[in-house]
Formats: sequence, C-alpha cells, structure tokens
Amino acid sequence: MTDKPKYEFSHEVDLAKVSKDGRDYRLEADASACKRIAERLRVPSVEALSGQIHIAATRKAIFTRGSVQGRLTRECVVSLEEMPETVDDSFAVEFVRRTDDAPVEEDSAENWHEPEAHRGTVFDIGELLVQQFSLALDPFPRKPGAVSLAQTYGEEKLSSPFSILQGKIDKTEEKQ
Repeated sequence: MTDKPKYEFSHEVDLAKVSKDGRDYRLEADASACKRIAERLRVPSVEALSGQIHIAATRKAIFTRGSVQGRLTRECVVSLEEMPETVDDSFAVEFVRRTDDAPVEEDSAENWHEPEAHRGTVFDIGELLVQQFSLALDPFPRKPGAVSLAQTYGEEKLSSPFSILQGKIDKTEEKQ
C-alpha cells in the first residue's frame, strides 16, 4: 500500500467519469487551504485562489484547460517589504496516461516539450490549479517605487571608474 500525496488543495476527479468531450469544474480554496498553499509557496499569505478547469480524457491522454485567479501577499525582492499581487492567468496542459508498468522518462533537456505522464484513474484538479497559480506568479516581485537595501545602505557608487583619478593627474604638459 502506498500513501497518497497530501495536497494543500485537493479536488480529485475520477477519470472513468470524464468523457473525451470533457467536463467543467469551478474550484475555490477556503481559508485553511489558502493558508496551507501560502506555506507551500513560502509567501506571507494567500487571500484567495479560484479557477475554472475543463478536463477531458481518452484512454491515452488527459487534456486540461482553464483559468486561475488569486490574491496573495508577496515579499518585494528589492526592499523585502510585503506587497499585494494578483493573478489572473489561463492555461492548457496535456498529460499522457500511463499504466503502472510503463516506464516514465526522467525530465531532461531533450523531452521538455513532451506531455507530463499521469498514472492512475484519479486526477487531482485542485493540485493542478495550485501548480498553475504558482507558475503565474511574478518571479521577481517588486513593489512600485521600492528603494533597494543596497541603495539605502550600500556605498555610494562612482559615476565613472576613472572619477577617482579626477584631480590626481598633474596637468603640467600642455599642448604646443
């Protein structure tokens, strides 16, 4: 017996009940799920997370598309101050269905464009929504007008690498 992974925001879909035409879902994380998601993403807080997902399945593949919306508090990479961020993004992700005995190739530079493999008859669209939410986040959140700690406490930068020589060179030779 294997332990199921415990996701912060889980909504499992039985793939046997999903046709090739697909099915639509609307998900919204409650306050406790938002708190767990914030811990996972290492952000001060997630105030809201919701999304719409359309999932379709065949014997060989799972097709998902949808949108994700959210509000969270981030830390500015420049000043380390907390700041709000909103997410409103769409996605489309394809998965290849595998049986338990089929080998799954490890991620590599050669197969980065290949669909991700999925095993089993249950698909967690809540986990997919959290993954897409994290991918939509600004990788370098910067608060408008933020002054960096280096600018505040660092040494004053010289305008030119040669400005330190200014006034040090004797100008005794004049052009004739």
